[in-house]
Order: sequence, then structure tokens, then C-alpha cells
Amino acid sequence: MKATTGIACHTFGELLQGQLEGSPFLVSLPVASYVRATFYPGSGGELVTSPQKIKVRRMIRRMAEKYEIPIHGTLLLEQSLPEGKGFATSTADMVAACRAVARAYHLPLLPEHISSLLVSIEPTDGIMYEEIVAYRHHKGEMFASLGSLPPLTIVGIDKGGKVDTVSFNKNRIAYSYKEEREYAFLLQKLQEAFRMGDSELIGHISTRSAEMHQKHLGHPYFSELAALCREIKGLGVVIAHSGTLAGILLDAQSPACKQQTADIMQKITDRTQSTYVFQCAGNEKKVTV
Repeated sequence: MKATTGIACHTFGELLQGQLEGSPFLVSLPVASYVRATFYPGSGGELVTSPQKIKVRRMIRRMAEKYEIPIHGTLLLEQSLPEGKGFATSTADMVAACRAVARAYHLPLLPEHISSLLVSIEPTDGIMYEEIVAYRHHKGEMFASLGSLPPLTIVGIDKGGKVDTVSFNKNRIAYSYKEEREYAFLLQKLQEAFRMGDSELIGHISTRSAEMHQKHLGHPYFSELAALCREIKGLGVVIAHSGTLAGILLDAQSPACKQQTADIMQKITDRTQSTYVFQCAGNEKKVTV
């Protein structure tokens, strides 16, 4: 058996995060940053993975149980981003590993199959789907497809530290009926924005979502970034649902994008925390293996 590969994109927080009909959901923001998993099948012996990637190892064992096959060999991960930040690193690692192993054993692994495997380990993002989706991260269910993003850039900052996804999601957030109604309206408007390719509306919705999430997991730079976004005429603010990232969305096709990026970086790079610039993943999100 030859070595096989799988690829999955990271995210930069969420465009929308909330709850509908008592069920929490996310619309994650995929970025053009990819983890690559390479699987070298073995004829016997143990499954060898990085000692730090415990969830990946558990996921592969679940695959072996589900498909009733012994999975032996070595799995390597490249270009994985830090965990606990809002990059969906654990999800991306496991999705890429799923794809690499499935390819080696010719397993018919659809996105919903990957979703089912991952949610048995922890709440997960919906990046296993080619398109951007509204996703019930506790249940591992996609309930609405939004399609692809228009060309966008995200310029962001990490406040430092980590947020443990499993621990954070154990404490279920109490949303009011009024909040649920607003999230339903925001999701409807976001679907319209995707259909029309309306970058400004996408940014408006992400900002409102981030603002509503502040009382559940406040980001110390949210107000500052929102003010800076207005100053440089950016599209909106994006934060992580369970992470340490926050950033400003820009129209990647605008002639002003390069200068806006430079202006943001000048304002935030005097901090000790890491800063990032990513292109948001549109059609290139469909690169899977």
C-alpha cells in the first residue's frame, strides 16, 4: 500500500455563532491555511502518531471500529496551527487524517461520516463539507448550506492563552427567546449575503454576532477592533466562538485592501501577542485530498 494524503482547511473563528430552537450552531470562517496528513500504511504492528495528537489517534481507532478493519501504520501531520485559539485545529487535524486513512483503505467516507466520527470525540466545526455550512457543533449536523465566500481577507490578533473546546462547550450557554429570534434573522440575512456575494452584509452580520457573544466569552480587543474597523472602513469584526482570536474582515478585491491591512497591522503589532493575515477560503476550500 502506498502513502496517501488528506488535506483540511483551518478557520479564523466564526461568522455567526448562536442558538436556534435550543440547539447551538456555528458558521465558521474558513481560511486558506491547510493541514496535510500523510498516512504510511503498515502490514501490522501499532498505529504511530504524534504523542500530542491524542484526538487524532482516538479518531482513527473509531474508524477502525466503525469499518471493522485493522488500521496500522504511521500518520504525520504538517502545517498544523496552535490549538485552543479558534483555528479549528483539532477538527482540521482529524478531518485531514480521516481523508488520508480513508484513501489508503478505499473507505467511502462522506462528510457526514467524518462529522459523526469527530463529534463522538468533541464538539466540532463543519469544515469537512466543501461549502460553508451552518452546523450544530454539539450534534455534528449540517442544517444549512451557504455556499462559497466572496474574496475576503482577515487581519487578526491572538489575545494569548488557550480556550479548551471541550470544557467550554460543557457549560451550555443560556440564550433568551429574543436572542434566538435575532440569530434566526442573522442566519437568514447571512444566507442572502452569500447568494448575492455581499461582503458588506457578511461583515455586518459577523460584527453583530461577535458583539452578542461578548457576554459569553469576551475578547479584550473587540471594542478596539470594532472602532479600528470603522476607522479604516473595513467590513466587520470576527471572533472565535471558543478561542482567543479576533480580527477585521476586508474586501480582498478592493484597491484599498493592501493599505487597510498595513494600517491594521501598524495599530496592533505593538502588542506581544501574535498577529495574522489570511485569505479567507472561497472555492479553494474544495481542495480536500
